[in-house]
Amino acid sequence: MKNKYLLMIGLAAGTLLASCDMDKEPYDSLPSETALQTPHNFSSARVGLYSALKASTAGTFYNAPEIQCDGFNAVTGFSNTLGDMYRWTFDSQTTTFETVYGNYQAIISRANYIIDSYNKTKFSNKNLFPDEATKQNPGMPVVKAAKGDAFFSRAYAIFGLAQYFCANYDEATANQENSGVSYTTKYAPSDDPSTYPGRYTLAQTYQQIYDDLDSAAVYVTNKGKANNPLISVDAITALRARVALAQGDYEKAGDEAELLINSGTYSLANGAEGLQYLWWTSSTWQNGGGGKETILLFNCTSLEELPAQTGIRYLPYSTGAVPDYIPTQEVVDLFSDKDYRKDVYFDKLSISTTTGSAGTVYVLNKYEDKGILYQAFSGTEGARFAVEPRVFRIAEMYLIAAEAYAQQGDLETAAGYLNDLKKKRIQGYTAQNYSDKEIFMTALKEERQREMLAEGTRLFDLKRWHMGIKRGTPQQRDLCLLPGTQTTDLNVPAGSNRMVWPIPKHEIDVNKKVKQNPGY
Repeated sequence: MKNKYLLMIGLAAGTLLASCDMDKEPYDSLPSETALQTPHNFSSARVGLYSALKASTAGTFYNAPEIQCDGFNAVTGFSNTLGDMYRWTFDSQTTTFETVYGNYQAIISRANYIIDSYNKTKFSNKNLFPDEATKQNPGMPVVKAAKGDAFFSRAYAIFGLAQYFCANYDEATANQENSGVSYTTKYAPSDDPSTYPGRYTLAQTYQQIYDDLDSAAVYVTNKGKANNPLISVDAITALRARVALAQGDYEKAGDEAELLINSGTYSLANGAEGLQYLWWTSSTWQNGGGGKETILLFNCTSLEELPAQTGIRYLPYSTGAVPDYIPTQEVVDLFSDKDYRKDVYFDKLSISTTTGSAGTVYVLNKYEDKGILYQAFSGTEGARFAVEPRVFRIAEMYLIAAEAYAQQGDLETAAGYLNDLKKKRIQGYTAQNYSDKEIFMTALKEERQREMLAEGTRLFDLKRWHMGIKRGTPQQRDLCLLPGTQTTDLNVPAGSNRMVWPIPKHEIDVNKKVKQNPGY
């Protein structure tokens, strides 16, 4: 691995990059360098693609950007997992960055492999693809679905890299050299560093994302439905909305989000029971559980598919132990007693630290211990704290639509979407009117922090809003690890270079064309 460029590791070395103990390792080996030739080959490669996606939608991918930000405090006696992110002592050799960077690059490589194979396949071979001329070939839908999923996955991975490893999109700087992502759209594993690509501009990066989503739409025929375990037309729309918001294309973001909201296919979870159903049940194990809020849900039907244990960072591992991280008082105070999420997302816990401090505090229970997956797999330890990843939810689309319309100056429409969401989340909620954009955006930002808490979006939100990171007051200061300016009192100004993650050092060492981000 030492002489491999991370973009090529997955396909050249034969396994996906994963961290040692923070993430679940992907479930299967990567395909060989022989091009796919049959519908069965494409079907198998598609399974591998979903395995790679699942490995990048839980665990570190959600926890690291949250712990880096303002909403959680480390508890004395914690495991020190993500401690460098919490204390802001991270550098380009921090394994978190290599995990995230490598996994996304491996998704791109898998996608390239499927797309290139499709382009090389001889569909005229009637033994493998009979009746292609009449479009009745039973194998072609499988092959086309694999290609569509590959385009979507490549867009998803490139966008993920842009979110973590690039500055916030700004038209004034989007065309600067080395502002975007390093990627290739060809399957070409190589040990020759001279063949590795440098970084594109951020404008080129976003154009590639949109191009791939347009291509995905040509091949993906899977219609949207709640809790869909497969990439669908609606998942493409949801990713377009998310990308457009990040790019500041508010008209597009609002339009795409509205398509899903107005489709009638999805509905917001209603009340505490609906939220419990959403987070604590499963589309697989509860006969369609989870309600109708989730647009794309990566389900888990076998032990090999278990997602990373996202909740393990927020709950104690055993009786008498302490959780690694507890919410700040500011986060707890965001939720009124009438907010159904307060009872569902949080639990009260009495804890004692190794220093003798003790207290009863709120802990995050969004990813509960010994939940439905633990029960379904007969108490398997790896299923603790694990929840099937809700990749896109309709609640996020309400938030995107609200922000997009506010940024366009239409506060009436923006307030409508925000009020609709809050009516489902807060008992006896009275709709609010807004005549001031700044006041509305404050309300929107607070609601987004409530709704998306611990889903890995906080860092990206603060970057998009040009806000710094000021960690909130602890629930109980003497329970926290070494209170001070690097921990409980962290205060990072807006625009700090370190809100953009560094390209992993190994990547820089091997691929001399890749330029490091400022500040590292």
